[in-house]
Amino acid sequence: MTSRACSDAMLMAVLLAVLLALAGPAMAQTNQTAKGQAAKGRGPIANTPDQTIKGTAMAVEGDLLTINGTAVRLMGIDAPDPGQKCKNRYGHELDCFKVATAVLANMVKGEEVTCTVTEQDRTGEKKGECRVRGVDLGAAMVSRGWAFQYASLSPAYQKGEAYAQSKRMGLWAGQVEKPWQWRSRQLRENAK
Repeated sequence: MTSRACSDAMLMAVLLAVLLALAGPAMAQTNQTAKGQAAKGRGPIANTPDQTIKGTAMAVEGDLLTINGTAVRLMGIDAPDPGQKCKNRYGHELDCFKVATAVLANMVKGEEVTCTVTEQDRTGEKKGECRVRGVDLGAAMVSRGWAFQYASLSPAYQKGEAYAQSKRMGLWAGQVEKPWQWRSRQLRENAK
């Protein structure tokens, strides 16, 4: 190795060591904050207690369940809305809202669902992670291609969405407008 390459390698090693030294206290503080919230029974959103709901569920939408009469929206995903149409791989139109809802309904049919509610929005809607036999329903919907990840809310489902897209599964098999884009277009069209 030349002396120039050696000094460049040494400089990179020093920079890496400094970055690690600076990141350590920040990570420790983040972990302490998270542990403190968990100890107080608080979710990631300030002053929002975690709430666990268990029971029989019914799919209302592709990203919305009711468990014993309590509505819980699956956190971090967005499924097609009522009235939203898409095209299958052959170009035939289908009601992607109904299909996504049916897929979620099939996942919860006859199963006990456990939801951990970590957020309640300004309208009172509860949002959280729901599981059946330990399987995250949001992750299952995204990785099967029947919902989209909400990247701005959570990057947790990014790999599942990339998998579904690469295999052309579910909605990715044909043509579909992402639900948030479809809602925006509907608002613009209805405002005319």
